[in-house]
Amino acid sequence: MRAALLFVNARQTFFTQSEIERFLLSLDCRLAASQAAFESFLPALSALLKRHDAVFLVCPAEGFPPAKPACSAALFERLHVPIGPDGEPRGVLRLPVGDVEGYLLESSTQAICLLPDDAALLPPMLAQACVPLCEKFNLTRRAQPTSPAPRFEDELAEEFGEVF
Repeated sequence: MRAALLFVNARQTFFTQSEIERFLLSLDCRLAASQAAFESFLPALSALLKRHDAVFLVCPAEGFPPAKPACSAALFERLHVPIGPDGEPRGVLRLPVGDVEGYLLESSTQAICLLPDDAALLPPMLAQACVPLCEKFNLTRRAQPTSPAPRFEDELAEEFGEVF
């Protein structure tokens, strides 16, 4: 699986990219590309989908619970995803964690994993997306390490002491 990452108005880019890379590593995959976009993200997404099987799209969550990635409405509209009376897209896997949702959109050959810009929510959301992604791209997930992902702040404190 060739995977790419697209940040849209994201702020936690280092942390969210680290979590996505950690997830992909468990599938023996790596990020082939990473880029940022702002208001008009759809052209960048289209370009990434021309060269990649899966795109992880990260943008801030907004709205009343459940909060959803802010770029979801524009994406669903562009892809002609029907929206039900409850405001949820039809035919799309919801990835709920607490009062925030992500989504996994699939075509016959590609996938878009729409995620909030919150690194703490990504491991359980990606775990929900794992089985469909493994089935689609014929992947096997290796056992996850038991230790949590390293925190950048902890590494700095270890390296430089309590300067921060």
